[in-house]
Amino acid sequence: MKYKQSDIVEINFMLPDFQFKPHLAVIVSNDELNEKEDFFYLVLISSKPYFLEYSYLLSDEMIDFKLSKKSYVKCQIITSDKENGVIRKVGKMKEPFFTQMVDKIIYSIF
Repeated sequence: MKYKQSDIVEINFMLPDFQFKPHLAVIVSNDELNEKEDFFYLVLISSKPYFLEYSYLLSDEMIDFKLSKKSYVKCQIITSDKENGVIRKVGKMKEPFFTQMVDKIIYSIF
């Protein structure tokens, strides 16, 4: 696959109000699963500070590019998509921040 776990991509994300809007998202599923299923799981990135208890604050030190505004990984908002659904790759999330975010996703959902 062209995209890997911890990549940050832009996709048309279906929001909770069932509208689609381009958003950044982090690929969270592992590369082996992505290859086998031919799609991947992503978590929404948003600048909206709603439900902070289920959000992971994202800062420039955690990624390999600069954010244009304060952003949060919305740990409870997950979707799936295929490579052809990606508008563009923006960058990648660094360790250990990616692992911390995954822990927050697990805490938030389970």
